[in-house]
Amino acid sequence: MSAKIRLTQDEQLVLMREALVEAERGLADGEAPIGCVIARRGEILVRGHNRVQATRRWTSHAEMIAFEKGGLPLDADDLVLVSSLEPCVMCTGAAMESKIALILFGLRAPADSGTGRVRPPSSPDTHAPEVIGDVLAAESRRLFERFVRGKEGTPEARYAEQLLALTAGDVTE
Repeated sequence: MSAKIRLTQDEQLVLMREALVEAERGLADGEAPIGCVIARRGEILVRGHNRVQATRRWTSHAEMIAFEKGGLPLDADDLVLVSSLEPCVMCTGAAMESKIALILFGLRAPADSGTGRVRPPSSPDTHAPEVIGDVLAAESRRLFERFVRGKEGTPEARYAEQLLALTAGDVTE
């Protein structure tokens, strides 16, 4: 059983800003602007941003990169995964297996909605984290707008264009 994590709004914003810094790093590398940090008691343990283009692997999502870096205590039940975009089913499943207590995300991903689609199995070591979304979603959306600019209609921009279309009007400043 994971610990119930209580973050103040200020703590949520601080952590999300760090995930957005990672998303900016990905954008600078030509990747989709998705960033992630995993924290415990306010301390960031690992960071990651999308590396799909660099690795040529579809599984190189920001969250998976953070998990792969290691350094997460195996006995922790109070880890917080913070992602600038709602995690997909793969990343949500990995969060469940990693005993993440809270997933905090920025922009919703309506076409994927991993946090809404994945349910934990009945294994005693797997659980469903609490989920809080829409934290600094407008900032995340602006990064996707920058990513698409000049790439409209290309295969590289397809996902981002769909994401922007599906979230149009949903994000408030």
